[in-house]
Amino acid sequence: MKQHFRFDFTFPRNYEVRILEAAPPVHPIEKLYHYPVELEEGDRSGAYVRVTPQSGSVWVGFFALGFDSDQVVSQLCSTPDTDSFCVVVGGYAYVVKASNPAEWFQIDQRPVVDMRVLSHQGLLLFVGFTSITAVGSSGVAWTTERLTWEGLTIKEINGDTLYGHGWDALADKEVPFEVDLKTGKHTGGARPG
Repeated sequence: MKQHFRFDFTFPRNYEVRILEAAPPVHPIEKLYHYPVELEEGDRSGAYVRVTPQSGSVWVGFFALGFDSDQVVSQLCSTPDTDSFCVVVGGYAYVVKASNPAEWFQIDQRPVVDMRVLSHQGLLLFVGFTSITAVGSSGVAWTTERLTWEGLTIKEINGDTLYGHGWDALADKEVPFEVDLKTGKHTGGARPG
């Protein structure tokens, strides 16, 4: 399994991060952290990331793989919080504080099938099959209600409005929706009643 990571460091950051090609050798100073903390039997694949915070000790994180598929996101990026970074491995997204590896959370979109960095709005968007989650400088800013029966596509972002399409199974067609990027409230779309 070889993940092809995209990298985006649009947001300013107080750390350096890099993907390691393999598990690091045992190092007396660099501590290894696992995400999620309790690994399950299937969580043996993933990515190792070396983190060098501006202040504090260098450490390595192992981030469990969601799905071994080219249809989901694998990305390493900075976040609107200058001290946090985001790793998405096979559609499973983790946001971690570089200076405190015990301070982290996982995005509820599993898998993440599209991801957008919105510097103007100060948001990271995580797109799942039926809804969207936004992360701002203080953590999760909002998650939309269900926008579609299955599968959604972002068509355009104009100002603080996201325009997209989602599948309406009852009408057997794609229907438009709009999301207010400040609040996560939407109009349009389709969802099971």
